[in-house]
Amino acid sequence: MNNLIMIVLVVFAFSMNAAAQDTLYSETVANGSLQNTWYPEWNGNNMEVEFMSGNPSGDSWVGKLGNDLSGGGVGSTFSGDPTWTDFRLEAQVYVSVDPSTAATYYGIEFRMDSVGNGSGYQFLTRFKQGLSDQGLRFRARVGASPTTIKQWLAADIPGGIPTTDGWHHLAVEAIGNQFRFFYDGNELPGGPYTDNTYSNGWIGAYVWDFAVSPAYLFIDDIYVISTTTGIPDPRNGIFFGYDLYQNFPNPFNPNTTISFDLADREFVRLDIYNNLGQKIRSLVDNQLAAGPHQVQWDGRDDLGQEAPAGVYYYRIRAGSFQATNKMLLVK
Repeated sequence: MNNLIMIVLVVFAFSMNAAAQDTLYSETVANGSLQNTWYPEWNGNNMEVEFMSGNPSGDSWVGKLGNDLSGGGVGSTFSGDPTWTDFRLEAQVYVSVDPSTAATYYGIEFRMDSVGNGSGYQFLTRFKQGLSDQGLRFRARVGASPTTIKQWLAADIPGGIPTTDGWHHLAVEAIGNQFRFFYDGNELPGGPYTDNTYSNGWIGAYVWDFAVSPAYLFIDDIYVISTTTGIPDPRNGIFFGYDLYQNFPNPFNPNTTISFDLADREFVRLDIYNNLGQKIRSLVDNQLAAGPHQVQWDGRDDLGQEAPAGVYYYRIRAGSFQATNKMLLVK
């Protein structure tokens, strides 16, 4: 009985995400419903709700961009505030790679046109197997005409091109005409990138393919975080909020990387818990500077023993900020 009470308390604590203090917008599809109004864009597609076990937040509810492409086309939906300009947008996106079922592009859109005509910036995965230029893309799209601003190929992408379907964390920091991009908690090389096409607009989700029908985009844990509430990193002038990213790789054996951002210098605790809520490893227990950080876990506990395969949780506490994510250790 005591173990059951402990599990309930731990799960409750893990569901709390204190990043809301810097958050302009969140869509977590909690309790099987959308928290925000979404609008259909291309082909009348819009955000729906889907039950999908194994999603990053662990509540088994995700957003679904319902999209029967009917032999080729675009699915796009938008939400938020058309006046947004400087922010960090992030989301968990489920990306398929099987050429018989996968769409060519899955991803997020931002600074989208307020009349919903498909214009805006895009940060997209292009991992469908069989393509000669698999990778990630930053594009400006004016109506139906996209222009690629930057393309990252396999050598530029942490972990390379995925070979199996799975969840990936996409994030962009848009400040003025400067853009930085993050994939699975790692900043992509070459940033910041400069473009003056759009200064403000909505955020959204996007899926596209010529041949696969139907194709769907699944998305979860969408956040828009103000860049004006963070503290600038003195090394490059970029503002950071507080954030904890999905570990990569995930699932993993035995090593994985955990990434997080700090808005200010803080005393940080980063701990690993097993599925019973028992702390097995302390990864960070000291003061850290503002900005991005990465920590590796080697799959061992504080005694140096290998942890068994299973579900684990990593929890960060930094000042008033607390957040927890789930990960899977396989053998």
